[in-house]
Amino acid sequence: MLATLFAMALAATPPAPPPGEIDKLGFIAGCWTLTRPNGTKIEEQWLAPAGGAMIGMSRSVRDGKLREFEFMRILPAADGKLQYVAIPSGQAEAAFPMREIGENAVTFEAPEHDFPQRILYRLVDKDTLVARIEGSVGGQARSADFPYTRCAAGN
Repeated sequence: MLATLFAMALAATPPAPPPGEIDKLGFIAGCWTLTRPNGTKIEEQWLAPAGGAMIGMSRSVRDGKLREFEFMRILPAADGKLQYVAIPSGQAEAAFPMREIGENAVTFEAPEHDFPQRILYRLVDKDTLVARIEGSVGGQARSADFPYTRCAAGN
């Protein structure tokens, strides 16, 4: 009986996806920060690829108050292709399929999404990561850059 239960438990546990494209996104892993001219401090933290996925979170704080937050993950969609899934400040979840991956750069795109339609990450050097969001609002092109520097040890 115990052997049957053990076999059923193993069968119900999906195997971890094989290493692949997700490992190419390891350059995003770590703690990243920037401070805007208005004093807003933005922090973005990503766990290294494991189990076929990456998990991230970010927050924006100004005048000692939490202004925005976001929970993110990068993982395979049902079709096996990587996607960036975000839940910003309690809004509805949005998925952005990966469009392009290169050495230390990746682009995710969802043309049907309101804004942004594209999310890009590019590692400039070991301590500089630039995130960028792009798209249009009311037919007008919009973008925002997030030139992060690596957080100090201990964050």
